[in-house]
Amino acid sequence: MLWKFIFWPVIWLLVFLPGWIWHYSLEGLVETLAFLAGVVLFVYAIALTSIAGKILKRYGHENGHKTFWPDSFTPLGLYKCMRHPMHLGLAILPVSVALMWGSLPSILASGWAVAGAFWFVLMIEEPETIDRFEEYQEYMKKVPAFSLNIGCIDEGLKALENPSFDKPMTQEESKVEVKGFEAKYYDTLMNLITFGWYPSFIEQVVADMRLEKGDKIIDFGAGTGRNALLMREFTGESGHITGVEIGKEMKEQFLSKTASYPNITLLEQSIEEPFEEKEKYDVVFISFVLHGFIQPKRNRIIDNAYSLLKEGGIFAILDYNEFDVSNAPFYIRFPVRKIECPLAEDFINRDLKAMLKKKGFSEFLEYKYFKGYLRLMIARK
Repeated sequence: MLWKFIFWPVIWLLVFLPGWIWHYSLEGLVETLAFLAGVVLFVYAIALTSIAGKILKRYGHENGHKTFWPDSFTPLGLYKCMRHPMHLGLAILPVSVALMWGSLPSILASGWAVAGAFWFVLMIEEPETIDRFEEYQEYMKKVPAFSLNIGCIDEGLKALENPSFDKPMTQEESKVEVKGFEAKYYDTLMNLITFGWYPSFIEQVVADMRLEKGDKIIDFGAGTGRNALLMREFTGESGHITGVEIGKEMKEQFLSKTASYPNITLLEQSIEEPFEEKEKYDVVFISFVLHGFIQPKRNRIIDNAYSLLKEGGIFAILDYNEFDVSNAPFYIRFPVRKIECPLAEDFINRDLKAMLKKKGFSEFLEYKYFKGYLRLMIARK
C-alpha cells in the first residue's frame, strides 16, 4: 500500500528532473503564454483536488470512519461527471508548474508523466475500486474516467453551495417525523398543498403495486392510515396490513381511521430498529420516509425490510427519484432545498437500486411520476 503514496512524488520527480539537468527555457511571447496557461491549469488542478477531497470527506465516510479510503460509494458533485477528479488534478498539477517554470524539458516530460498517472489510475486504482464497491461497474458505464469539461467544476461548486455540505449530516436534521399541528391535519394539508392532486396520486401508486387478495403487508411509517385503507381495497378481507408508526398524532389518526377493520393493525416501533416478530410479509411498503434518514439508518431499514419479507416478496419504496437538484426547475429545487431537510437531497443523489442490490434485492421495477421527480421502486427478495 505504501508504494501507492510514493507513486505521485515519483511522477513529480520525472517532470522536474529533466528541467534541472537540461536548462532549455522558453522565451518571449511563448514563455508568457505558457506561464498564463500554467496558472489556469494550476487553479483548475487545485480546484479539482480540493473539491473532490471535500466531497469524499463529506459523503465517503458515512459511518464516522477516519480511514484514508472512503467506505461509501460517492457518485456526487464532481464524481457525477468523472470518476477520478482528484487523480486528474494530481496529474495536471506538475504540468501546470512546468508551464509556469517555462522549462522545455520539464514540459515535454510532463506529457509522459500524465500518461503514467492515467495508467496507474485505470490499471491499479480502478480494479481495486470495483472490488470495493459492487455498484461501481454500473457507474463506469455512465461516467468517463476523466473529463476536462469545466462544467464538472461547476457541479462541484454547486455541491459546495449546499449549506449542509461541509458538516456531517445528523438525524436531528430530519423532518420525516411530523408532529403537532402539521401531524394532526396532515391529510388535509397534503390535499391543500397539492391542490387536490395527492389523493389520486397515492391511489395510482397503490394500483401500480399490483397487490393481490390475501397479501400480508407491513407499512413502514404508516402515518394517518390513508395508505393502509387504500391497500386494503386490493387485499380484501383475507389480507392483512400492519402499520408501523411511533408519532403520537399519527398513531391516533391511524387507529381512528382503521378501527372498523380488524385486518389492519398498528405496531408501535421505530422502523430502523430490529423487528422481533417472526411473521413474514408479501409486501413491505414505505412512502416518503426513507429519504428522511441518514444513510446508515437507511441501510438498517432496508435490512429490516429484507428480513421481514417472504422469499419472492417485494419491497415497494415511494420517494424521490434520482435527479440533479441544481438543474431542476425552481418549483422542484426550492422545496427540496428550502422546505425539505438536507437528508432529502442526499437521498436524491444516491443510487437506490445499487443500495437495494447490495442488500440482496433483485428484479427491479420502476414507476415514475410528476415528470420523473417521484418514483415507486419495487424490488423483489
